[in-house]
Amino acid sequence: MFGSGDATRLAAGVLTAALFGAAIAWPTAGTRVVERAGAIAADTLSRADGGPMAERLCAIGEPAFSGPFANIDDVLSISPLGGVTAPGEVLPAPYIRINTRSGDKAFERRSTQALAPAKADIVAIERRILRDPYGRALGPSWTVHFRSCEKISFYYDRLDQIDDSILARVGGLRAFTEFGTPDHMAIKTIARVNTGDIIGTSDGFDVGLHDLSATPVALARPERYRTDAFARAAVFDAAPDLMAAINMDTSRARCAIDYLPRDTKDSWAEKLGDSWGIRRAKGDNACRTALVDTPGTAQGAWFTDAAHNAATTKVSAIALSPDAIDPDRLIFALHGKLASLTTNLLYPPKSMGNDVADKTPTDFLSFSKGDGRINIPFAEVNDTAPYCYQRVRSNFIGPLMNGVIVLQRQENKNGQELLKIEARGDVTSCIDLKEPWSFTGNETVFYR
Repeated sequence: MFGSGDATRLAAGVLTAALFGAAIAWPTAGTRVVERAGAIAADTLSRADGGPMAERLCAIGEPAFSGPFANIDDVLSISPLGGVTAPGEVLPAPYIRINTRSGDKAFERRSTQALAPAKADIVAIERRILRDPYGRALGPSWTVHFRSCEKISFYYDRLDQIDDSILARVGGLRAFTEFGTPDHMAIKTIARVNTGDIIGTSDGFDVGLHDLSATPVALARPERYRTDAFARAAVFDAAPDLMAAINMDTSRARCAIDYLPRDTKDSWAEKLGDSWGIRRAKGDNACRTALVDTPGTAQGAWFTDAAHNAATTKVSAIALSPDAIDPDRLIFALHGKLASLTTNLLYPPKSMGNDVADKTPTDFLSFSKGDGRINIPFAEVNDTAPYCYQRVRSNFIGPLMNGVIVLQRQENKNGQELLKIEARGDVTSCIDLKEPWSFTGNETVFYR
């Protein structure tokens, strides 16, 4: 029998042959024609295989993935990114980071192949050129967006290279759209991959999954985490459907490990921990990829601009949450300047041999949770009283702060939540802070 799928495949072959013939007839257009032929053939064949994956119903009771993200022997650890991201990154990031084992040199990571964990369509690809503070190119970083069924989308981010055959199938870089600069390009496509196919290579990459059937996580200001695809398309002179393909509903982000096959999920979950495999994740929900923005409390992301959108690429904010690895340790993640947190509060003065530049720290601070009014978990700061945090250190192993942090959640006359934070160096412990606890006028005001 000669079915419709066979007919479509034949049509794809005939069309591809015709395009190759055109390339021979008009050699000057050869490269572009060949790239276009591959893109059209890939699109036609994926449709021959039952139509786009986004139109397929997800299997009930079956894991969304049927294979791994990479060779697990290359994986040292998996970092649950949680709601607190590295400074300068988009907030929040409820995803996971796959960290590879050591390479041949000190502090070098092993390169591994990123594999398709399921039969899926690549629906969009992004390429960014990373640069150092001096503007020098460090190399490309690729993001590949997938759709495996009607309700499941996922992506791989920070791939060092994308597989050449995939790039050829979508038409090459000529087919990409620039987003205001050649440093950021993208393409909307439909390219079918099967479980185990090589997507690219990297010395570590991020995995994000969105389950559209999941209940959205409660957010204090959900509009901050939405991106208007049509508005962004107008700004970047790009097609709205391209922008829609690369936008994500972070309120439905879930732990990608939970969607792995049952016989491999545990072995991947056992690798949850910090980036160098020193600390292992604690607690029942060790992946901890749910958003931490808890309405009515201090926990979550706060912005220095009342109108700021968390979907932008540069964020001036602070994120308050439990550590993704150890929930008994709390984190102040600084995505912008906290004016009162000066260098001398974390490091000795230069006169004592300190060579740290005089600039506001923009990393993260950590401390052990307490109770009462001192070191109270952020999720329990649900009134308007001032709270104090002590024995705060830079990152996890850096120096202790020479002072305390005072924090107070408030509401303005319009009912909008505010958060005031000040680092104070006039005392080194909260019990030495004069009652009633207050600010000196050097506090920073944050908004939900």
